[in-house]
Amino acid sequence: MTTLAAAALHTQLLFSWFGFGATAIVLLVAFLLLAGMIFFIRIASSGEDKHAEIREMVETLFGTPAHLRAAPPSDASTSASSSPSPLTKPAASFSEPCPACGETVTQNDVHCPSCDLRLL
Repeated sequence: MTTLAAAALHTQLLFSWFGFGATAIVLLVAFLLLAGMIFFIRIASSGEDKHAEIREMVETLFGTPAHLRAAPPSDASTSASSSPSPLTKPAASFSEPCPACGETVTQNDVHCPSCDLRLL
């Protein structure tokens, strides 16, 4: 009976140490990940040019990529921007029948003039 109790005690101690070791490893990994994130943020936000590639990667991931950023307006582009662009033409007007009564409604109507239905 004593050998059975001793074996149970050794098993409990083994699982106790295994749980302690597993907890220590998980906490160590969590600490290393946190330290890595803080280090990465400090590198990405520093003003030095030696980490410019990392800063570009972060800006591409979390902001507008460099090739999609708007260029600062020059004098020639400001005079050209005053004329209407074919891409910025006003939306075409439409008219459709009201879903409730069939009366013709336009994009300017918030409510149907006939049945007072709220239009989207």
